[in-house]
Amino acid sequence: MFSKESRILSLTLLSSIILLSLSFTEGFLVEASYSSLSVKSFSQKKSCVVYKKSFGQIDQRIQYETIVKYGLSAWRKNISKMGFIFLPVVHSFSLLYSLEKWYDSHPMIEFATLVETTITIRFVDGTYVLLIDPLECYKPFFTYDNRYFLSNVFSAYTHGRGDEKDAVVLNPSQYLYGRWHCQKIMDSLSSIGYNVMYRADEYVDLGYIENNLTAEIIYMNTHAGYWDIDGDGRADTVVIATGEKWSNETVDRYRFEYENKMIVRGMVGEICFVAFTPALIKYCYESVPMPGSLVYMATCHAAYDDSMAKSFLSSGASVYIGWSRNTFFWTNSLSSIVAFKLLCRGFTVERVCRIVGYGGICNFLFRSKLTYYGKGDFRIVC
Repeated sequence: MFSKESRILSLTLLSSIILLSLSFTEGFLVEASYSSLSVKSFSQKKSCVVYKKSFGQIDQRIQYETIVKYGLSAWRKNISKMGFIFLPVVHSFSLLYSLEKWYDSHPMIEFATLVETTITIRFVDGTYVLLIDPLECYKPFFTYDNRYFLSNVFSAYTHGRGDEKDAVVLNPSQYLYGRWHCQKIMDSLSSIGYNVMYRADEYVDLGYIENNLTAEIIYMNTHAGYWDIDGDGRADTVVIATGEKWSNETVDRYRFEYENKMIVRGMVGEICFVAFTPALIKYCYESVPMPGSLVYMATCHAAYDDSMAKSFLSSGASVYIGWSRNTFFWTNSLSSIVAFKLLCRGFTVERVCRIVGYGGICNFLFRSKLTYYGKGDFRIVC
């Protein structure tokens, strides 16, 4: 017979399917008007194709972020109207399909596809916006006052072992989570002789990523998602957000990277960031490889597939660590602290990933485990 937990999960899944079907029947999303065109229901998808063809020459006037934010706002309002104060994990994922349909039916959008918790949106002019984590699993219970951190954005820790080993701890998400867990990691690394450089928020810009990942240890706490380039509903590559905000000058500033799909606009909450792809790492570190580094990407989906891992490994890294699927911020932070305490005691990467596992109940529900690619027997302490 099925266990009690299995029956509960089955009932939750069944109720999610029923509620989702009802939401589609009732039209789920409110009427929204853009450029004198109304998208009243998902059944208008075929008629929207006619409009899409006629808008091919107005790429400079498309308000990408406005359209994405409007759809996200309408989606969240309708969720609140349905009375969901707390969304079970299974049901909240199913609701993302309705958001995907909303974008896919918009006349200015060529296609929108959902992979895990990332929605790839391609506009009719070929511009992409990746909506990363609309469920807002990244959000903490409270935010930090950045003024507390501004005087200490950069920290260097040197302990007199003379080992000349370097580590970089990058925290583009300090504005959300603070630096407490990064401080614990830096303390652990400095205790075994590493010189640690810390950078946060907008100081982790694309220029830094392109030129400074040549340390023995690279830790990055940020946001990540997927890029479905061709619209087939499958992830083509993992993308990772920097701390640099996307602006009107970004495309001109990084014309080469943009045209070669080394960067893409990634939207987290209400903010758009410059996100990099594996192609950027491969290009920048082909001639100046990493010194057998350990790369730890503390973010959702960093190890969903091997696309990002391969780029680091082929660029000189020995091992690449990340979460296989979604992760909650507190699980991610605490697991990072535990992982580096174990690594600094001489544990191998394979053993650390096995001990950390899911990291907590929320990641267990997501079926997200700490995963590695490369040398599982790698140690940072000889």
